[in-house]
Amino acid sequence: MSEVYDLIVIGGGSAGLVAAGGAGILGARVALVEKHLLGGECLYTGCVPSKALIRSARFAHDARRAADFGFRVADFGFAGDRFAAVTNRVQQVIAAIEPHDSPERFEKMGVEVVFGTPRFVSSGALEVESKDSGALRKMKAKRFCIATGSSPFVPPVEGLRETGFVTNETLFRLETLPARLIVLGGGAIGAEMAQAFRRLGARVTVVEQGERLLSKEDREISAFAEEIFRREGIEILTGSKAVAARTNAAGEKIVTIETGGAKREIAGDELLVALGRRPNVEGLELEKAGVRFDEKRIETDAYLRTTAKNIFAAGDVTNRFQFTHTADYEAQVVLRNCFLFYPLTVKADYRVVPWATFTEPEIGRVGLTESEARAKYGSISVVRAEFGDNDRAHAEGETEGFAKIVLAGKKIVGAHIAGPRAGELIHEFVLAMKFGLSLDDLGRAIHVYPTLSKIAPALATEKTLAALGSPSVKKWFGRYLKFWR
Repeated sequence: MSEVYDLIVIGGGSAGLVAAGGAGILGARVALVEKHLLGGECLYTGCVPSKALIRSARFAHDARRAADFGFRVADFGFAGDRFAAVTNRVQQVIAAIEPHDSPERFEKMGVEVVFGTPRFVSSGALEVESKDSGALRKMKAKRFCIATGSSPFVPPVEGLRETGFVTNETLFRLETLPARLIVLGGGAIGAEMAQAFRRLGARVTVVEQGERLLSKEDREISAFAEEIFRREGIEILTGSKAVAARTNAAGEKIVTIETGGAKREIAGDELLVALGRRPNVEGLELEKAGVRFDEKRIETDAYLRTTAKNIFAAGDVTNRFQFTHTADYEAQVVLRNCFLFYPLTVKADYRVVPWATFTEPEIGRVGLTESEARAKYGSISVVRAEFGDNDRAHAEGETEGFAKIVLAGKKIVGAHIAGPRAGELIHEFVLAMKFGLSLDDLGRAIHVYPTLSKIAPALATEKTLAALGSPSVKKWFGRYLKFWR
């Protein structure tokens, strides 16, 4: 007789681990089915290795600036033969975090971990092919959570597969530094890796089909980032797309780029494809479970329930926001909704979702861009503060960048930071937007000096000074002073 679980979670990435672990702690009978390794894309090929590589690249970049901090470094250069040591450090960082996502840890939470390839046979049952033995096992459950994540999208470019390329899934296995790297895609992954490899010594060309780098960011932010990239020697081809690829007799990867109808070829030693992601649904046989999906996502409602009432989905596979932190959040929503009933169920709330891009300048964002806010609210105001006016930024030698707040009346509807530690600093504005605090409220809170966080009260001061400098306020205050003289 097949086992019947309270919940079966499919996929051991960020969302799957949160859902399975939470259910196990609550005492539910839960199984977690994973094809490969617990930890998913974030641990092995995404957030963790990329940030470890970026840290090494930043060290190389800072070493070249040693004179700015009073030191002399004779002819510092990153030797390509040291790249293996850099990637070895990346693997060490992964290994240090790996125990947090180990099967043993989750088994202690009450989760049965099953390694194998799952496929639905109905809305209430799975068949799992064991990773080790190949044996088939039928598993039944009252509820399911699909958290299978996503994989890199590879465009149908002529000759691309024959030429060979890397994605974020294979990039960190490189043992030698490519002298020339071509990056297809100027989004977060493409931008982060382009700058990291440039700082490690590669010559880098970014090919972006849109009109600007980091096109999801506020225009002012992306323009600033693009300026820094060009200054560091990264070639950026916007309004361009790859239409063909081949390998020449010398072993170079030749990519044909089309820009405004004109074509040209660029040569590189390695090619990184960073053009977005697609949901991992292949082989799940979702049709047999009554789950509707397409090439972009599994369809879910506001409660993250699929078209099969006992099956939920969370994380990248839903394609709402493809971030680890939103995957964690969605798993919490699923955990609540699959075990509780109305009015204790909750809708997923995406009104205040922050994210960060770990380039330098680091970029943090929450809410609407300036153009999005104008389209939605009509009348808005924008407040800016420069890191060049922040004393800690001067002490750190990181004065480039700014913070920008978008207001609709007194309400903060968007916050954008490009500068040192932006991914950390953005959370003060996340809190403000989530709980309805105004910029004036933030300004009234005492912030430690000297810290980069003083950028928040600096923004409040800029807003206040702009108001005090208005003709009407000056006129009123003049009358007030005259009365007391």
